[in-house]
Amino acid sequence: MLLKKSLLALLIGASVFLTACGGSDSDDSEPTTPKPTEPKPVESTVQTEATLTSEKANIAVFGNVDKKYFTEATLATGNGVLLLDDPQLNSVGFALDLKSKATDLNAFSAAQLESYMKILRDHGATVNVLVNKTSKNAQGNVTNITLDVDFKNVETLNRVREVLLLAINQGKSISLPTTVTAKDTKQRLNLAFWLENGTGFVWGNSYAVNQATAIEKQYGDLNIASALSSNAKLQVKTITNSFTQNAQGSNAVDILWNIDSSGSMYEEQKNLANGASQFFTALNKAGIDYRLAVNTQDAYDCQNLRTLSDQKSVFIDRKTLNAEEEWKKLAQPGTSDSATETGFYCVREANLTNFDRTNAKNLIVFVSDEPENETVNQARPIRSNGYQARDFADYKNYFLKTGATYFSIVGTANSIRNTFADNYPGYQDKAWGCRGDGGSAEGGAHFKEISRVTGGSSASICANASSWNVMFSEIIKAASGLASSFTLTQLPIPSTVTVNVSGKNVQRDLTHQNGFDLVYSATGATIVFYGEALPTANKKVDVSYKYLNK
Repeated sequence: MLLKKSLLALLIGASVFLTACGGSDSDDSEPTTPKPTEPKPVESTVQTEATLTSEKANIAVFGNVDKKYFTEATLATGNGVLLLDDPQLNSVGFALDLKSKATDLNAFSAAQLESYMKILRDHGATVNVLVNKTSKNAQGNVTNITLDVDFKNVETLNRVREVLLLAINQGKSISLPTTVTAKDTKQRLNLAFWLENGTGFVWGNSYAVNQATAIEKQYGDLNIASALSSNAKLQVKTITNSFTQNAQGSNAVDILWNIDSSGSMYEEQKNLANGASQFFTALNKAGIDYRLAVNTQDAYDCQNLRTLSDQKSVFIDRKTLNAEEEWKKLAQPGTSDSATETGFYCVREANLTNFDRTNAKNLIVFVSDEPENETVNQARPIRSNGYQARDFADYKNYFLKTGATYFSIVGTANSIRNTFADNYPGYQDKAWGCRGDGGSAEGGAHFKEISRVTGGSSASICANASSWNVMFSEIIKAASGLASSFTLTQLPIPSTVTVNVSGKNVQRDLTHQNGFDLVYSATGATIVFYGEALPTANKKVDVSYKYLNK
């Protein structure tokens, strides 16, 4: 009897199963139409968003670049290197994961820079730093460096990359493309160093100086590594930041130039004056509400700002008549002041009553061909009783608290005397002195360090006079970024940025005539407007872009 009940149950279950599957012969039943399966959305990652990736070199490249100009090569270590050879612009680049363990970007990049400069000098080049600063890319902090590389004899544009990769490749030759055959004595090298997962990365791009403008337009984002990352499998996300343009006058920057006025500064002051036209043209294009003032490094007189031709105005702004001529006057305070230059003291003690605005960001530029004598040599800036010389640690703490951004056009030394208990660095520093078309100099390390820690940039005062425009451009770029009210919440992939002002699309303009551009700094990225694209008060600004989700 149990068997019969089980059999009956089985037959009933089978009947139900067949009916549910459309197995019935009844004409009244309609077949069930299966729902279409929606395709699973493809996840946006570095590998799907990058223009090209190199597993060998562990590098991803974003943006509007031509993939046919990029190739890969293998080093003796088995590591790969991504090569750029653009015969149209005569641009020769390389990028790779150096596979060198590092946790401190400053120490890593400083060691790499020292090594690269020595290699180039050993091959007959005169090398000067035009830009040395910290910015950010999608993976973190980046050290950006621009070098002038002047050969005595004409060299192919491949030469810089060739000698650097030879050293990276443990002295063994590597097969390199030969499509770029142009030659020049005056070349430039852009370097970018960053860290990811405890290892160091480098991008290098060399080209003729006379191609700098075209290179900046095509490869500028790669040269500062804002369009580069490792080949990590990171998710790419999209975001929109919305802003409202503040009232007019909110984009204010006060720039104080602290200029050495000792006997050896004739050439350097002349270089400052000769850059007036380019400097003011770029400032005015950016729409910055700027003020420029100058004091010296002569402690007996540096508390007071230099005056204009009217003998009472202490700054130049957008309304100043004959601004270029007035700048030439301010920038050349003469060479008859004290030989004990004390730039830190003079900036700290400067009377800014009629210059500094409460709503303005502050930018200070040190210009000197000597060490900062108070902190290096323990020299008292004034001879009055009771003044105790301050050491570098004291000034560093003070300058950080000011919130200002500091730049320096100074010597090339690297050694820091942090306190007076430390040894005097002096001539033990291999980079203590430099000589070039821009003049000669000693010291400079203390100025450079203040620039680094406050997010500014440093440059060699010995650089060719024709290259000082690069220094001026870097200062203006920083001023533009400081003045901008449009700070992005994430680090954007530059080629993905779209800007909309009150419903109207604004194009990126790398010539800074009429449009927007991106400024990457140590604190993040900002949008800067130029020309007629500058939003008027209360205009809504929407910025959409993609970023790496670390």
